[in-house]
Amino acid sequence: MWILGISASHNGAVALLRDGKVEVAIQGERLSRSKRQDLYIHQPSPALRDCVDYCLKAAGITLAEIDAVAASTPWQHNEFDLRRSLGDLWQPGKEALKTFTVPHHLAHAEYALHYAGTDSALILVIDGSGTFEQERRNITIQEREADPIKHIQERAKESISAYHYDGDTLSLVYRIGYPVNQELRWASERDHPSLGHIWEWASRYIFQDDSEAGKVMGLAGFGNPETFKDVRLIELLEDGRVDVRFDVLKTMLTRPNKAGVEAESDAHYCDIAALVQEETNRFLVELARFLHARAPVANLCYAGGVALNGIANENLILNGPFENVIQNGSCEDNGTAVGAALAAHHQLTGTRPREPVNDFYGRDYTEVEIADCLTRFGVTHTKFERDALVEQAADAIASGSVVGWFQGGSEFGPRALGHRNILADARSEAIKPVLDRKIKRREPYRPYAPAVIEEAVQDFFEIEGVSPVMIRIGWSKDDRLPAVTHVDRTARVQTVNRDHDPLFHALLSAIGERTGVPVALSTSYNMAGEPIVESPEDALRTFLCSGMDALFIGPFRVDRPD
Repeated sequence: MWILGISASHNGAVALLRDGKVEVAIQGERLSRSKRQDLYIHQPSPALRDCVDYCLKAAGITLAEIDAVAASTPWQHNEFDLRRSLGDLWQPGKEALKTFTVPHHLAHAEYALHYAGTDSALILVIDGSGTFEQERRNITIQEREADPIKHIQERAKESISAYHYDGDTLSLVYRIGYPVNQELRWASERDHPSLGHIWEWASRYIFQDDSEAGKVMGLAGFGNPETFKDVRLIELLEDGRVDVRFDVLKTMLTRPNKAGVEAESDAHYCDIAALVQEETNRFLVELARFLHARAPVANLCYAGGVALNGIANENLILNGPFENVIQNGSCEDNGTAVGAALAAHHQLTGTRPREPVNDFYGRDYTEVEIADCLTRFGVTHTKFERDALVEQAADAIASGSVVGWFQGGSEFGPRALGHRNILADARSEAIKPVLDRKIKRREPYRPYAPAVIEEAVQDFFEIEGVSPVMIRIGWSKDDRLPAVTHVDRTARVQTVNRDHDPLFHALLSAIGERTGVPVALSTSYNMAGEPIVESPEDALRTFLCSGMDALFIGPFRVDRPD
């Protein structure tokens, strides 16, 4: 059974599932080259059409072979009109195609549960906002409920949901949903009183852009948590209600960075960032304890945009009540494309197949495709066998070069995990400024992440267990890694398993043979304001426009032209 899943959202995506397992998935931004590409299901959407076409071609099937299509959106559920949104890709005769709409948080939950590997779990979803409550009756797949605690107001959108899974049934046990607050200064008309939108407010206040939560998190390390230690931005009340403190926000948000000053040079903005991070850490643990008291299970699956916050995630793992916290890399809205398709699969078959944690869902590009691209671009390139290619890349990195690494199918989520990466020597104190100025072209306070072979992670970082999708943090315990150690000694660690990604593991091991540390500085293959590269063409353009020294693409090495 083939099911297409669609995330009609601000970072929209399409996933194609076969018999309940992900065959291929792609974010719209990777094809359009426009960051956070919207996808629509009720109007002409060329970006959606291209994503569907990409998935069908990667799987070697046509739209005629699709059994069902499922979509989830945090926006209003207008008419689901594939004929209009797919344009020329639509095939006559598919009018009877089964179509489903799925509540936004349920799609997040199905995605998270898919990778849990357990028959008992609580699934927590926290984001800015999801489905409009008044539109639930129009959604084709309805949630099951198990006497949930619900605090929902008129004209509300869900912002926190929790579900219990008992091995058979997935049931809602908790929900928070509040309407837009029109009184908050600097709020946009779509802001909701939610933890996710506290981060948007901080992003807009500090950077004049509400999509820079990652920058706020990086800036937090430079702030002083003591400055606002008695301030509470969000409170969990005894009955489960959540109080977002508009009065505090209005009092504090009096000096937005309209002049665009460098945020790291102003203690006010650093301290605001530290406050938002500390409040997130505290609230998330309090909420986890509240939910665990009502569903005392060992496992927590966690998704939603807030779940990308590695610092809060680690605090939850260390201080929360659950034995295991399980996440996959596409916990933001792109993952709801997978979740919507999984919900439809369950609706049609009554089953929930499982898969191990994985985020490599892009299509593979053949050696011929890569070679043709290199020829068209007119760049000199040399082909190597696998082991020789690894040796070449390790030599380059260990000697101080910054390299592009383009191998296999792309990552579906926002983190580059070894297939679409820019890599450098983690030991170098000089490399970060080079990356900031010449290649990534980004702010100096933002840290770079380490990729480390799984079996050596505890030698270099204080972290329990593994971190395969880079949404946890550890603390550096080796002074030889200045390029990947943040000002507060944290590092957003990726652990690389030999069996899961043999090529990237081999590269890190080869770096370790040369340097004594099987660790690389690892960042996504893109420049500022761009999505991660998807195709060989994207990789070549970015390479030639950046200051990278070499590119390892498929079996080929490309050096920077003189």
